[in-house]
Amino acid sequence: MNTHNPKLRYKNVYQFPQDTHDFIKSKIIGTSLHVCCGNSNLGDYHIDIEKQEAQDKDVFILADMFHLPIKHQSFDTVICDPIWNLGYHVRHKLIWELRDCVKYQGILIFNSLWFPKINTMKLMDLSVGLNNMAFRNVSLVGIYKKIQEQFEWDNLT
Repeated sequence: MNTHNPKLRYKNVYQFPQDTHDFIKSKIIGTSLHVCCGNSNLGDYHIDIEKQEAQDKDVFILADMFHLPIKHQSFDTVICDPIWNLGYHVRHKLIWELRDCVKYQGILIFNSLWFPKINTMKLMDLSVGLNNMAFRNVSLVGIYKKIQEQFEWDNLT
């Protein structure tokens, strides 16, 4: 039985807080892809391993973040907010997948507790999302620019 309690405050889950949403939205250039989008509608195209009710079927792709079905260098901006407890041993795999989706001179907006060094990309800005709650994690929003064309192994065959 679902009863309404006016003392409780409900909000959608798996999306950025409004301040973070607005900050990231202001950084997007060109056509954008949001990987690990959850319930967020931020970006032009959305990828997640689980479809949320709020997602538009025309711009949502059901996929694993480690195996993105995206042609290399297809987007001006790629946004990602991965699970924050992602194991050290697989972080590089995610970063490579994201990097491969970004066009030359495009950007990657990466929100997490860790920030990587990415070959072919330069960290242009690192912002800290502060909150008013004690003992809560803060987010690090790294903005990387792709400064070098990628070497494509497929072109050698």
